[in-house]
Amino acid sequence: MSRNPRRRNNPIRMCSDCESITDQPILIQRIDHPDGRGWGLYACLTCAPKHLSPVGARSLWILHVADCWECNNEAECTISQALRQVFEAATEPS
Repeated sequence: MSRNPRRRNNPIRMCSDCESITDQPILIQRIDHPDGRGWGLYACLTCAPKHLSPVGARSLWILHVADCWECNNEAECTISQALRQVFEAATEPS
């Protein structure tokens, strides 16, 4: 871990939907190129739910919670809450 005070732990990305800058990006799509280079499309917490299926949101949530210090030690973080709301909404009875 770097001790450089200018280095951020959270990545900063631009939302591919609303084009706002977010320090809590959620990967919504991985673009793979035939030559091996690839990149990810990210969304902010507000836009991400409309791009994720319930199954995709649950998979991302499981991966996120496994690596998130805040989710494992204190309380659920905002990224975890946004992902969980997507798949829980699909399982609620109408």
